Amino acid sequence: MNLAPRKLGSFEGWVEALCREARARGERLDVFGRLPAHPAFLSALREVGSEWRTVDALLHDPFKAAWTLSRYDVLHLNMFAPRSRLALLAYAAFPARVIFVDHTSDPRPSPSARPNSLRQWVDRATMTRVTRFAGVSDYVRDRGRARFALRDRARTIYNGVDPRRFSPRASPRAAGGEVLIATVAHLIPQKGVDHLLRALAQMRQRVRLQVIGDGPEAPRLGALAAELGIGERVQLLGLRDDVAEVLQAADVFVHPAIWSEAFGLTIAEAMAAGLPVVASRVGGIPELVTHGETGLLVPPGDAGALAGALDLLAADGQERARLGANARRRVLERFDLQTSVRAHLGLCEEAAASGWAAR
Repeated sequence: MNLAPRKLGSFEGWVEALCREARARGERLDVFGRLPAHPAFLSALREVGSEWRTVDALLHDPFKAAWTLSRYDVLHLNMFAPRSRLALLAYAAFPARVIFVDHTSDPRPSPSARPNSLRQWVDRATMTRVTRFAGVSDYVRDRGRARFALRDRARTIYNGVDPRRFSPRASPRAAGGEVLIATVAHLIPQKGVDHLLRALAQMRQRVRLQVIGDGPEAPRLGALAAELGIGERVQLLGLRDDVAEVLQAADVFVHPAIWSEAFGLTIAEAMAAGLPVVASRVGGIPELVTHGETGLLVPPGDAGALAGALDLLAADGQERARLGANARRRVLERFDLQTSVRAHLGLCEEAAASGWAAR
């Protein structure tokens, strides 16, 4: 995985659950990732007999890496570009089968973009060694099918969250209190948190906002909140291991991304916690949030529309409760952690039993 498991979030929980389920099936699953790695995450892997190694160690010696990877039956690639160095090493690690899992979000399409026949040919040649392709949403699956001409090798396997960890608070908040809005994001421009701050400044209802996560945009966002006169109502909480508890204390979750999100794992966490969601209508997000049923969808980058949706929910506790209950039910039906884990391991077993270039 092209990720440093430096926190105890849903992705890290998914990897741990994958390792536990693999051991229960009599299989071994080792994890190659980036540093830094959270000690509790590494301890959980050791407990189930999964080895942790770094991606950098593989990249240091490509010939040795290809030999190391070739000893596995299946290589399950997460968060790598299709022609990244690690992906190319996996393709070279014959006879191991390769599963490419696409978690990637997209920038907004450029109106000047033109098809490029050479790029299309290279894209389609890239996936020759890929036995199965999994998109984390139908949006990602369909994008992969079109880009790589995957035909029946492409599947949708939704990300999963643990509904026991992310659960609604035990008792409802007392009526009349200040409404608390939460967002969880890597603080980069594509996540649109600056638009959220501008929306907050336009709202009629007085609310408080907690921003969980870190990233290069954090200083600019703090300065923008002060410039907009809302600094005292915005908390930049940084990277946290207690996201489930922060969500339990919130009333509304907002995800103001301006790029096409592949899925929106933090949205699923908030839905599991019984929160109504206000989010941008982009990418795979509408597969989680049904407008008027589990939350509200707004155009990306539209601070006015975002302010209007948040005002509506801030003023109506009954509507928040209705949407939040529906959101929790949707997670239990479609985005459960164990359902996702079983689907990924099933795909690994299917790939292991197939030909190396099965189509």
